[in-house]
Amino acid sequence: MSRKRYRNRKNFTIFLANGKTLHFTNVSKKEDLIDEKGYPYLVLHYFGKSTNKKRTAYFEMINNNVIGYAEDK
Repeated sequence: MSRKRYRNRKNFTIFLANGKTLHFTNVSKKEDLIDEKGYPYLVLHYFGKSTNKKRTAYFEMINNNVIGYAEDK
């Protein structure tokens, strides 16, 4: 990917209940959605460096394992 395509990409940190964090770089799109049961979840579209492919991560925000998330600027 060219540098120009990376300009609009963001970094996100997911905070877990066990004190650990998950870091996502090269996030092209973030979506806050509601599923058919009315529960909120977070969707991150990003480019996986280890797989060299576009990937999508889903997080249920009502899950006791996920505390929250932050957009890194």
